[in-house]
Amino acid sequence: MYKYLLFDADNTLLDFDLAEREALRETLLLSPLGFSEEIHKRYHVINDLEWKKLERGETTREKLRIDRFANLYREFGMDGELYGSETADIYTGMLSQQGQLIEGAEEVLSRLSKKYDCYIVTNGITEVQKSRMARTPLEKYIKHSFISQEMGCAKPSPLFFEKVFEYIGDGDRSRYLVIGDSLTSDIAGACAVGIDSVWLSFRESSVPTYRIEKLTELFSILD
Repeated sequence: MYKYLLFDADNTLLDFDLAEREALRETLLLSPLGFSEEIHKRYHVINDLEWKKLERGETTREKLRIDRFANLYREFGMDGELYGSETADIYTGMLSQQGQLIEGAEEVLSRLSKKYDCYIVTNGITEVQKSRMARTPLEKYIKHSFISQEMGCAKPSPLFFEKVFEYIGDGDRSRYLVIGDSLTSDIAGACAVGIDSVWLSFRESSVPTYRIEKLTELFSILD
């Protein structure tokens, strides 16, 4: 019954955990802070808090980009105002060079794109997401990428998905399926506009229409 598959990008098709770790390591090794496992863990906590604020409309993408590093410096007793912006610029460049894929991503898109229209829906930064996708073999399977920075709103806002429906030109919401790893962004957004969803995660949840632990399990739902 589905026609349009809306894939999140990070940790759904693109392996953001690997990309982030490598980009962060290279960035912080160039900074006065340096890189360690402790710093890496604290960055994760701070970054997650900033993205949740963006989802709630409490910050902007540009402020997030800088604040996560400024706050990291402050936690380790350094001047966040002095180093935050410069580090953010370096990190954006480093992250743009990463193109690691989630296991099974190309196989899934190669098969499903023969039967379904596949799209990307992401809250990522435009220059980063476009550069990373260009480094993968996935672009030929994707009809269009909806990037929140270009759209002026972010998941889980209903407006984000309304703009997706408008672009595709089909208002029948029963024909859409969201596939993503975030309950607060992908799954909550799908629920807000009344479309089905698949949660790619090892965590427990009763919210999504489906739950999978490997991307290739999509075949059992869609075939």
